[in-house]
Order: sequence, then structure tokens, then C-alpha cells
Amino acid sequence: MSEDEYSPTPLQPRRGDLIKPLSKGGTRAHQLNKTKARPFKPVGLFAKLCLIIITIVSFAAIFQSDVLWTKYDSVERTPYHSMADWKDAWLLPSIRSHDPISTSSYFWEQSIPLPTAATHRGINLLLHLVAVLFFLKCLESLKAPGSFAATLVISTHPAVMQTLFWPGYRDQIIGLIFILLALLAGIRNRGGAGYLMTLFFTVVACVIHPTAIAIPVILALVITLQNKKLQFNSFNRVLPLICIALFIGVWTQEGASASESSTTVETAGNALNEAGQNMFYYLKQSLLPIEGSLFTPMTDDGGYSVGAGMSILPFLFFIPFYCLAALNFGKPWARAGILGLTAFLLLSLNGISNTGVFLDGDRALESFGLYVALPAMVAMLFCGVAHAFNAMGAAGKPLWITVFSIFFLIHIGVTGSYAYQIGTPTTMWQSMLNQWPDSWVPKAAYINTLTLASDDSLAVDEQIKMLISVLETRPDLIEERKMLARIYRDAGQSNNALTQFKRILRESSPDNDFLEEAAKFYDRVGLRYDASNTRERKTP
Repeated sequence: MSEDEYSPTPLQPRRGDLIKPLSKGGTRAHQLNKTKARPFKPVGLFAKLCLIIITIVSFAAIFQSDVLWTKYDSVERTPYHSMADWKDAWLLPSIRSHDPISTSSYFWEQSIPLPTAATHRGINLLLHLVAVLFFLKCLESLKAPGSFAATLVISTHPAVMQTLFWPGYRDQIIGLIFILLALLAGIRNRGGAGYLMTLFFTVVACVIHPTAIAIPVILALVITLQNKKLQFNSFNRVLPLICIALFIGVWTQEGASASESSTTVETAGNALNEAGQNMFYYLKQSLLPIEGSLFTPMTDDGGYSVGAGMSILPFLFFIPFYCLAALNFGKPWARAGILGLTAFLLLSLNGISNTGVFLDGDRALESFGLYVALPAMVAMLFCGVAHAFNAMGAAGKPLWITVFSIFFLIHIGVTGSYAYQIGTPTTMWQSMLNQWPDSWVPKAAYINTLTLASDDSLAVDEQIKMLISVLETRPDLIEERKMLARIYRDAGQSNNALTQFKRILRESSPDNDFLEEAAKFYDRVGLRYDASNTRERKTP
């Protein structure tokens, strides 16, 4: 073939773009991340079952204790003991000042044929699990990253221990359940029926717990989170809730004020000082709950001052976070931060404004008031951290799982240790004794527990010293005086034992068993006449 005959086919120009152009305003990295993003998926039944099992195992040790409605607690933490039956809890004056559901439940649980203490704590733990599952539903409705991790933390948090263990605080758990139900119905916003459910649960929550009046504000912040561009009509559905919450709040507050009388007049400085201590304690228990204690002594500095554990400094802690969120208000994480911080502050107001009380009536720091506010803090913290790890890309998820797994193992270890400490009565009372060395209550309870358990780990001299200290404060405690008399008798200190036996017989009317015990002691020390007179006091 000659050159003239060769004619190559001309190349046709390429039509279209070799690389698809980016969308307007987009970037390559942005599009790749967008294509890799997965839709939010709620956890399944197996994960929820694991959550329930982990929670039960973490708190299992508290079921060993038989301490319930102890005589050493002189504080009325619920009107249960002052009522004849459960119907009294549903009278209008009682409803205005106390939660009728929790009060009635104390009567109903008596009919369950199981050990009383275990039944009481089992009901508390069951209600706690219900609250935890509703908390998970709320976070999933908001499509919050790390929602299951936050739920795991709140379900096994050491700060909920007092509410679950010590009797009289069930209203906190039931109150949280109805607050979460109202929020869940409001977040979902499923038409007229959903709105009626929101109204109903808000009414019930406000009757049960005073902090429930914050529900409309929290829902308004949820609307702010879900809508970057806001209009006034976006909050129309919240306005009726505000009116209802305020009305019920005033109504129940007047009832509570009428049923309680106080002779203590506090200055504004002292009130702020105690509120500051409570807030500092709440923050410490929320973020670093490594010191387990049912009742913590409150600092009494005798006046108003600014410090880490008192006054306004704990409240100033929130200001930098609010400023940071306000400067980035257009970003979802900033609006979520405002939601979490505000919900925590509003839900903790009732707790920080009321001073806790120790068993003997002294002022104390208690964590039960933190129970309804703790979920907001935990959700804000762990959902925020999960969001930060997700923003790291492909390496973020395994790193987040690793970091959280290590943290959670330490977390449940702290909770389990705390549960074991208070689940063993002798250890619990000894811990209280170390924290409250000047109070007669833990001394008397500790000695009594050792005696009932036939535990001789405490030296006789220490037992005598403790009982003398108790009787100097409370000379009317006959049972403790009997205990002291027996210890003196068994230790061979007959003169001291004789003094105690005579005082008991002089100041009380003991039963026949103790009269015979005293008569035998008189026979042993040679007081035949006194022994005969003691036996004559026996009743047929």
C-alpha cells in the first residue's frame, strides 16, 4: 500500500466533561464526605437488652442491704409514714404538695411477697430503666450522635445511687419519666394527637415535680436546634405549654408553702452561698463522681464569700460556654450546647435552692436533686464528644469506640465499687461515721449493726467510747443504753453495768425479757433484793 492510499481516521472530539463538575458552592472533600454519610439509625433490641443487663449488674450490690426506713433517719423525706393508706395521697391538699404516684407506690409495694428492702430498690431500679429508655428515645428523636453511649453513662452513673438506694426519693424517678415523656412527644410533634400527649404529660410532670415547669423552655430550645432560621410562629405550639406550666407551678408551690413551716430566716447571701455549694457539688458529681457518699457535709463558713465551693463562682463556670455558643449560633453544635446547658441549669434549680438534710437534721449535700438534671449534662457532654470524633472522618469511629470503651469500664467500676460500699450495712455506716464524726446517728447505727451481725471487729473500748458519746447527746435512747449495759457486763465492768441497768429500769418500762436479764445480773453481783423487786415488775 502506497502513502497516498493511507488516510487515517480523524479523532472525534470528546463530548461532555471528563470529570463531573462540582456543584455550585461545593468542594471535592465536601461531596465525598456527603456521599459517605450514613443516615441516623436507632439502636436495636439487642443493644437495649445489653443496656438493661449492664445497669442491673452495676447496681446489683445494693440488693444485699436490708436497711430501709431506718429508725436512725429522723428526717421525713416523704409523707408516706404520716398517712393511713394510699388514698390519702390522692387528696387535693396532698397532691398540691407531694407526688401522689410515688407516695401511693410505697403502700402498694407492701403487698408484694418479697423482702421489703429488695422490693423497694427493685422497683426503683425498674423505674430508672424506664427513664433511661425514654432518655434514649429523646436523643434518637433528635438524631444526636453518641446517643447510646450517653444512655449507657446515665444508666450506670454513680450520682443516681442515692435516689435508687435511700428510701423517699422515688418522686425524682417518676418525675423524670414524665418530663422525658413530655419532651419526647414534643420533639416528635406528630399532629394533633401528639400535641395533646405533650399537654397531658406536661400537666402530670408539673404536678409530680416542680422543675417540670422548664419543659416549655426546653422544647423552645429544641425548636431552635431544629430550625436555623426562626420565625415567631415557630414557637406557637409552646405558648399554651408555658401558660399551663406556670399555672400548675404556682398552684403546687402555694400548696407546698402551706404544708411546710420553717422558722429559719436566711439572708440572700446565705441562700446564695448554699446554692453555690449545691451547684459546685452537682457539677462535681456530674463530671467527676469518684467520691461516693450518700450524704456529704456542707461547708459552714458563717457568711457570704466567693470561693470554689460556694457563692457565685460555680455559676460563672457556664458563662464562657454560653459566649462560645452565642458566637457560633448558626452551627448546630452551638445550639445543641445552649440546649444542654440551659436544660441542666433549669432542671437543677429546685435541687440547688433546697438544702439537703443529714439523718440527724444537719445540713448536707445530697445528689437526689441532681437526678432530673443529670441527663442533660451527660447528653451534652457525650453527644458533643461523639460529634467531634465523627468529624474526624473514617478514623473517628474506631477511635471513639476505643476511647469510650476504656472510659466506660472505669465508669462502671466506680459505680460497682460504690454500690458494694453502701450495699454492706457495716461499711455504709462506717463510711458515714468517717464523714460525720460529730454526729451520734452513724455511731449508734454502726454499733447496732455490728451487734446484730455478731461482728467483733471493733474493740470493746471503742464500742464503749462510741456509745457514751451517743448517750451524752441523746440520753433518751434506751436501746443504746441497753447495749452499753451488756457490753459493760460482758467486759467484767460490773459497777458500770450496774449503773446502766438501774438507769434503764428507772427511766423506762422494759419488757419481761429485759427484766429477767437485769434480775439475773443482780443475782450475779449479789443484789438479791433488787433482783426480787425486778422480777416483781414482770407483767403476766
